[in-house]
Amino acid sequence: MNIDNQLVVIKTPKNKYLSVIEKDKEFITNEGKFQFSDIQNIPSIITTSTGIDFQLYSPTYKEFVLLMKRGPQIIYPKDVGQIIVESNIHNASKVLEIGSGSGALTLYMYSLLKNSGKLYSLDSSKINQRRASKTISRFLSTYSQDSVDVTFINEKLINFNLKSLDEDIDTIITDVPEPWEFFINNKIENNLSWVSYLPSISQIMKINNTLIENKFQDIEVKEVILRDWIVDQKIVRPTNKLVSHTGFLISAKFVKY
Repeated sequence: MNIDNQLVVIKTPKNKYLSVIEKDKEFITNEGKFQFSDIQNIPSIITTSTGIDFQLYSPTYKEFVLLMKRGPQIIYPKDVGQIIVESNIHNASKVLEIGSGSGALTLYMYSLLKNSGKLYSLDSSKINQRRASKTISRFLSTYSQDSVDVTFINEKLINFNLKSLDEDIDTIITDVPEPWEFFINNKIENNLSWVSYLPSISQIMKINNTLIENKFQDIEVKEVILRDWIVDQKIVRPTNKLVSHTGFLISAKFVKY
């Protein structure tokens, strides 16, 4: 089994790390170190120089996103799940993502759409798009050797024209500060779901008004708050860490009658 260059989670008694196996290198932490060349299979357990066992296994999407190196702020997994539900994405959806960012949301949408759907990702930064493309390729390489088929569009939103795309889009998801700029050059004429992810309520108010002006309906605003619980034989209680406000979601749909 060739495991060189494979993406893995390294779980120690105290921490989790995301790493790539490089046969000629070693992995070093305060809890101990080991040679990558000692790994024979994934998953596996490696005994370190300090006698402590480290677990090695392929990352889940959640682990990958939370542990990966990033540039722009990511959309957290708790919000990704709600965005997918609110946008009504299915495997044949034709989606325009506005704001590629670090690629966390792009990756999850591509996993849903890669067989029969279509994903366009618009960003004014080529650096962001290279990062997003690398994010997708690196995670999926653990499970498949297929090439990644995302159409990245390097353009400012204020200049973008929806009619330049080859597909009729049925879903638009935005993660940019001024999503209302989309409507400067574009008018929605087909059935479409819209979701915007924004940090402040003032931005929500402005896109809310813009969606109303453009005849969207069923507009909803929400935020996702996540609280883990500890369950063991002695106690059941919520953890002291609460993942509260990371962003607001505003969703809406356009229906052509």
